[in-house]
Amino acid sequence: MKTTRTLATAVAAAVTAPLLLLAAAPAYATTVTSPPAAPPVSAPTPSPSPAAFGKKPSIAELEKAVAQARKAHQDAVAVQEAALKELRKSHRERDWPEAVALVAADKEAETATAAHTAAVKAREEAEAKLAALPGTATPEEREAAEKAVEAARTTEATAATTKATAVAKRAAARDAYVDRYIEDSQAYSLLKKAVETAAADLAAAEKALEDAKKNGDGGDDDGDGMCKGDDRLVAELTGLPAKVTAGGTVDFTVRVTNNTGEAVDRAYGRVTLAPGTHTLVPLFKPRYAVGTSTTWRDWNSWGIDVNVGALKPGAHADLRLRLSPSAKLEKWSGRIEVSGSYERDGECAANTTLKSHTFQVVAATPSPTPTPTANTPAPQGGTKTAPLTGTTTTAATTGGTLAKTGSSDALNGLALASGAAVLLGAAAVYGTRRRRTTGA
Repeated sequence: MKTTRTLATAVAAAVTAPLLLLAAAPAYATTVTSPPAAPPVSAPTPSPSPAAFGKKPSIAELEKAVAQARKAHQDAVAVQEAALKELRKSHRERDWPEAVALVAADKEAETATAAHTAAVKAREEAEAKLAALPGTATPEEREAAEKAVEAARTTEATAATTKATAVAKRAAARDAYVDRYIEDSQAYSLLKKAVETAAADLAAAEKALEDAKKNGDGGDDDGDGMCKGDDRLVAELTGLPAKVTAGGTVDFTVRVTNNTGEAVDRAYGRVTLAPGTHTLVPLFKPRYAVGTSTTWRDWNSWGIDVNVGALKPGAHADLRLRLSPSAKLEKWSGRIEVSGSYERDGECAANTTLKSHTFQVVAATPSPTPTPTANTPAPQGGTKTAPLTGTTTTAATTGGTLAKTGSSDALNGLALASGAAVLLGAAAVYGTRRRRTTGA
């Protein structure tokens, strides 16, 4: 039985099936919001947002998302159980190739060892006979005894080589056996992780549906309570470099500018760390502060939607942000997504496009070892000091990718089908007329 191939196929099925289900998520538009004239920023890549932005998901859509998540969870459980059954059977019966090879190598090594032992004994006996020849032995008798010793030594040398080869072969077979066992165990661990992720996604989808039913938030056909799309309130990110040092801290800003031509009662800056999960986001220790406030507040698991206050036409307000990536996040790549929204006279509007700024967490560069330099006497007649030349670091222009809220690149695609429910839930955040706000 080829358990490794079986488990590899099972893992592939567990990973790809949910991605196919995610293809049923809402359609996307590609409208691009023009950046404001100031401040200068690195060019973002617009991440498409839902075509019906601001429209709350209907109860039927949320129920469909729950059904997809439940099916993904059931499939993951079924794959895990089948793999475990096959794994136990093959390892119990020891009929997998590596086990069969190890048994054969054991027998071969035992046979070779026995042959070598016999050869050693035969050589010792031949040498004893030669040594025991009496002085009256004829030249023919002595020659025959010497030839017997020589033949025994040759046989012993051949047996020693054969034994060494067989023992090495047995060691290699044992290594292959252990590697196979570890490989099967690791493959099964991936299946367990897929089941855990599917269970978490199902719980999230069920909660979204429960909350929508409890609050009466299901979308309807008359458009009542829907936020309209408006890209004139601009949220623009500045100060995020293309590379952030692991174990360090980086500060950047999201400036919210009112280009609507009218005053707004409340303006919001929305910031998301993507991909974001309940286990990954805390490793960045993300915090924010509004305006000139010295109070830094923690983000929640997915991001923030911060009220930066009322804005007159042409006015702006800043949302300051801080990331302190853990040293464990070396070589991690992701993005910061920003957008804006506002409320005016009881009505609301939100950007139709998320702007995505990619960045990478890199290892800290070790400080070079200082090189001792010889003391140089000062020249006669005074000295001249050369002016210091400053260096300017410019954030690299980076590209972004489509946001998949709730999934994790760190898990190499082990996202499951209720990601569709999370996308619907993201639309629902903008779709409420009465918003939950944070900040001043």
